[in-house]
Amino acid sequence: MANFNPLQGHVCALIILIGCITTYLSYKRKSAAYGEYFPNGTNISVTNLKDAKMFKNYRNYFKIPNLMQNGSSSNDDIYILGLFELSTKWGVREEGLSELAAANLAIEHVNEFQILPGYSLKLMANDTKCDPGVGVDNFFHAIYSNKVVLMVLGSGCSNVTESLANIMSYWNILQVSYGSTSPILSDRNRFPLFFRTVAPDSSHNAARISFIKHFGWKMVATFNLSQQPFQLSSNRFVRELEASDVYCVAMITFSMENYKEQLRVLKERDTRIIIGGFSEKMAPKIFCEVYNLKMYGKDYVWILQDQNGIWWENSKECNTEALRKAVEGVVLVSDYNYLSHNETAISGISNIEFEEQLNISKINVSKHAPQTYDAIWTMALILRESTLCKHSGYLTKFNYNNPDMVKKFVTSMASLKFIGISGPVKFDGADRIGNSILKQLQNGNLSTVAIYYAENGFLDFECLQCSNIKWHGGETPIDQRILKFRLVTIPKLAFFVVFGFATFGIILSMVLLYFNLHFKKRHAFKLSSPRLNNFVVFGCILVYLAVVFLGFDQGNAFFDINQSHLCTIRVYLFSTGFSLTFGSIFAKTYRVHRIFTYSATSLIKDKLLKDKQLIALICVLLIIDGAIVLLWIMVDPLKKTLKDLPIEINLENKGLAYQPQVEVCRSENTTGWFVVIYSYKGFLLIMGVYMAWETRHIKIPSLNDSKYIGICVYSVVSSSTVVLLLNFLSDYTTVSFLVTSLSILASTTITLLLLFTPKLRAVLSESDGENSIAQSMGLKIEYNTRRFLIEDHREVLYRIEVQNKVYKTELETLDKEIARLEQLLKSSTADSTGKDQVCKGIVFLPVPISSQFRASWPSTHSNGFKNQFLSEKELHEPPNEQKLKICDRLKGFFGSIPSMWMFNFVHEKTIGDGVDKNEKRETKSFPEGCIRSEIIEMSPIRSAASYEVGRY
Repeated sequence: MANFNPLQGHVCALIILIGCITTYLSYKRKSAAYGEYFPNGTNISVTNLKDAKMFKNYRNYFKIPNLMQNGSSSNDDIYILGLFELSTKWGVREEGLSELAAANLAIEHVNEFQILPGYSLKLMANDTKCDPGVGVDNFFHAIYSNKVVLMVLGSGCSNVTESLANIMSYWNILQVSYGSTSPILSDRNRFPLFFRTVAPDSSHNAARISFIKHFGWKMVATFNLSQQPFQLSSNRFVRELEASDVYCVAMITFSMENYKEQLRVLKERDTRIIIGGFSEKMAPKIFCEVYNLKMYGKDYVWILQDQNGIWWENSKECNTEALRKAVEGVVLVSDYNYLSHNETAISGISNIEFEEQLNISKINVSKHAPQTYDAIWTMALILRESTLCKHSGYLTKFNYNNPDMVKKFVTSMASLKFIGISGPVKFDGADRIGNSILKQLQNGNLSTVAIYYAENGFLDFECLQCSNIKWHGGETPIDQRILKFRLVTIPKLAFFVVFGFATFGIILSMVLLYFNLHFKKRHAFKLSSPRLNNFVVFGCILVYLAVVFLGFDQGNAFFDINQSHLCTIRVYLFSTGFSLTFGSIFAKTYRVHRIFTYSATSLIKDKLLKDKQLIALICVLLIIDGAIVLLWIMVDPLKKTLKDLPIEINLENKGLAYQPQVEVCRSENTTGWFVVIYSYKGFLLIMGVYMAWETRHIKIPSLNDSKYIGICVYSVVSSSTVVLLLNFLSDYTTVSFLVTSLSILASTTITLLLLFTPKLRAVLSESDGENSIAQSMGLKIEYNTRRFLIEDHREVLYRIEVQNKVYKTELETLDKEIARLEQLLKSSTADSTGKDQVCKGIVFLPVPISSQFRASWPSTHSNGFKNQFLSEKELHEPPNEQKLKICDRLKGFFGSIPSMWMFNFVHEKTIGDGVDKNEKRETKSFPEGCIRSEIIEMSPIRSAASYEVGRY
């Protein structure tokens, strides 16, 4: 054996001494800590505790006596069944492992501190896999084992917990959950033996109401998913709201399919403070639609339950940027599972120490781990109170058929309160009354803005970790604006301006009506159908009156009249005024079109339309108008209703808003009725445009209004387009009324002026006596004779062509006649006996000289070619050589005939149109036995075509 150095021996002794002293001091410090919370000789009930200064941080709650005085070395084991979600169908659940570790840590501390004298608390752990069937199966396995289960811890899944809570009353076993938040479990009638250390959603109602009242909001709305957990929580919240003098404007529920429609309903209610209740899965979908509906920003506040997930980072419904804008400023409420600053739990450890001990296993700590720890302590304290006044071994006599012991447990739970690792623990029925934390999404990050302390109902905005709450625009949103309704009427100045223009139009119409009646026998007015012009004037007057009625509302009604009846009067006046005006114009055009359509036939006199027939046609249009309006009144009457315009906000008082309303005429199917009327009037316009196009070449100004009809139709279509476009600007009442009225007045006045101005100009300029037909053809009459001077060179070419055709026809006729006479001469020479008589019977007929011959204006029917007027540009002008040949032949032929007489053989193609029917015939008789011929004396042939338009 080696010799030890004395110095080494002293050093070793010193080290051993230091170690012993350190161990002793450490043990004494630990014993002092235990004695501080569990002093010797104390024997009081947990529910009837005295205030003792020896409690370091819990004198406001209670003190726990030390049960180590019995000094029993042999403790009886009592069992608690722990049901955890250690795994799921996706694999191992690390959060479940941390919850199990927290429970084991609490069991260790309870046994170490000897909370239950004479007993050792044991935990039987099982995995439910978040499956109700597995959880119930594990429960029955434990029940039928050789160990007696006094209480059940768990579980974290609400569906598993609910299934277990349904059967606990049959076995008289108390159940405490650490993570089930379903509001269904708060029903004491269904689950009388259920408690939970996790605060349910409804436990935050007090925090929400305190937050709402802090900002002075009096009206809120709820928006919840139509599932039982969210519905029950919302119903309880509304009851507490009403008790706090906060009015719930709307309780809206939605499903997975109709959340968009329900959001629109919520927006229409104009409620700005919205309490939402829906799952983390639905949240992105809802806020994407919130973004689309603009239900975010400075006018809205959304208060939600914190789902402990960052659901606003990713969404398939919209892009991330849009979702972040929609959720900016959202307030989230959740459990506050932490102790206050420098505060420790009943076991003497702080939150940091608790997390450090759990982190030894290097696993993710569940958010429900503190509640799991406190649940074990809750059970231990209830069991302890039951043993204080009972004999030793009382808990070991527990059986499932004796309800007395579990009733004692329930009674003790009602008065239990202590400081747990998750904060103060106190129960209201089955639910824990815990603290709440309020967070706000600021720039995409959650920031704590307030903490609500349930014990004293204090909402703390000045906590150490609290940030300032931020609202859009720097101003606190208002819950709902005070809405005042205001009827918007047409300003009197605008009404009188329109009234003045309409009055001017009516006076103008009366003046033109006077001129029409006064000059009705003058040529310019007579040809334009004065009777139909009267109907045009009456129609324009009705339109002017309709415009005046258009401005009648509650602010401009100068006499008492039913506003609904006024709607019908407007429609009828506009409809009949249009029919009278344009129906009369189109009727005149139709008559002109019909005259020139049948001018080439002999049926023209049978096809003329009289004024009576055209007036009857106009009356048919009026009957159609009356039938449509009458049917409208009977089936779907027009009524005066109020249309809401965009709300106007008072800049000085944000809580005050004005709802402008304007009077409008509506029925159940207003659009359909107007489509019928517009279609009918549109068809009338199309027919008028068609007839105006067909008669565009007629050059008689007094007859042809096609050019003016086109302008009138253009003005009417333009004004109608303006009126239709103004329907989209109905929010601007005054502008809409002025533009609509003035456009109608302008188109009506243009129609009147275009119809009467040319006629008045003709009368006043004393050009009414001139021949309108001659003017239309470019002809000028001189010296009141039938000879015309042609002013248009195109007309000269055209007449030469006509004369050429006439000459050709006459030449052919003369050739035939010469041939016939020669045949007669040949046949007469054969008979020598009658030669003298034949010669004596022949006389020379006078033939007119070519210079004195006038060709008649050929008719379309007799010569087979179409009448052409000055507007026709295509003239088939023969070459100069051909014209010279024809003239030479005519000069040679007619120059050799000395007489001005010729035989007249009736031939419709040549002289039917040129000879006056009243010409007298002169007949000469030949001697007996000679050939008799009928001769006439030719009068000059008229060279002018006459058109006479009679009275229709």
